[in-house]
Amino acid sequence: MRADDPLEALVRQSPAGTRFLLKRGVHRLQAPVLAKDGDTFLGEPGATLSGAQVLSGFVQEGQYWATSVRVQPRSSHRGQCDPSHPACTLPEDLFIDDVPQMRAANLSGVSSGKWFLDYSAEKVYLPNDPAGHSVEISWIPSAVSGAASSVVIEGLSIEKFAAGAGDGAVDGQTSRGGWIVKGNEIKLNHGAGVRLGKRMQVLQNNIHDNGQLGISGTGTGILIEGNEVARNNYAGYLYFWEAGGIKFTWSHDLIVRNNNVHDNDGPGIWGDLENDNVVYEQNHTKGNKEAGIFHEVSYRAVIRSNVVEDDGFDAQGRNSPWYGAGILVAGSSDVDIYNNQVLDCMNGIIGRQPNRTSNRTGAAFLLRNLNVHDNDIRQADGLAAGIVKSAPYDDSVFTSWNNRFMNNHYQLRSPGQPSVIWENARWTLSQWKERFHGR
Repeated sequence: MRADDPLEALVRQSPAGTRFLLKRGVHRLQAPVLAKDGDTFLGEPGATLSGAQVLSGFVQEGQYWATSVRVQPRSSHRGQCDPSHPACTLPEDLFIDDVPQMRAANLSGVSSGKWFLDYSAEKVYLPNDPAGHSVEISWIPSAVSGAASSVVIEGLSIEKFAAGAGDGAVDGQTSRGGWIVKGNEIKLNHGAGVRLGKRMQVLQNNIHDNGQLGISGTGTGILIEGNEVARNNYAGYLYFWEAGGIKFTWSHDLIVRNNNVHDNDGPGIWGDLENDNVVYEQNHTKGNKEAGIFHEVSYRAVIRSNVVEDDGFDAQGRNSPWYGAGILVAGSSDVDIYNNQVLDCMNGIIGRQPNRTSNRTGAAFLLRNLNVHDNDIRQADGLAAGIVKSAPYDDSVFTSWNNRFMNNHYQLRSPGQPSVIWENARWTLSQWKERFHGR
């Protein structure tokens, strides 16, 4: 189909299981595509699905340049913004020559690199005359979504969709399962690039420069393999709330394998809240904030054969293990961590016992049966290993909950300096091994 063919209408009029081949060019959607069972969406090289409208006709109004646009505000927005991005939860983004501009919360906030959308006046305001530049505003919430099963999306560039926080440009959260998202470039979407659903496979995509997250969601039997996930969270969500590279919740039987996850403004790979039976293997994480791999208030997991480097560095002065590490396990039970290289992170491999509310069964989230063994940890500064606990808990996390570090290889710039935290104190590596029986 050509770029000017109405994809949403064609899908609506076609039977389930139709194969749609999108020709080279920009296909600007006028409404989200609701896929049907077995539909396939393939792109020729250079085929782009866009959720943005081109803006023109800017005229000067006082100190601003303005043009008309008809975008209806949404009734509610999720999310918490970092202080420098007060309008992060509003899903429409403006792009000048494919570069997202920061959204101002009000007209007086418009300045270099910042813009404002006045919903009531139906106008966009810029600080300068954009003549000679491409200006677009995203407004369609998703590219492909719906309750269909066994949908394939392959070989497309999918960009500039106004997904809200936690929603995706490719959105399989309400599907009956079995979607395959393969070999796409997914970028510049406000919320997540991909929202997961059950039995979904996300394979060999380049998912970068999205507003909140690269990949988000929940489900059973999911495979995330061979993707590059980079530089997400341009909208400025507070990443302690929810932002970064990959984040999943309430997932079961999930495999995250052989992904390159780097330079995200938030954790690289993050399982948060009652994930069970997760395998994180053969991934390379680098330059992510808070943690490269983070398994939080969840259950059984294997973290093996990953390369985790230069991860976990938070704001200046926040370098305690409460703020970040290369591999971080918090309030989670039955986690096996082995054969990883953890290199030059803010801290190395850290367990945390936070003061978190109980799970849906009423049980507490506890750091039990953490087995950290046969890893290579290179640490110039910070802590190479250990456990920290919140004040309400006694020392059981150290003494009787079967948490152990064994047979790890440590390369420390200053072996005589404290590099391990245990029982509320910092120890040199030799002191720790001697006192705690070879850990």
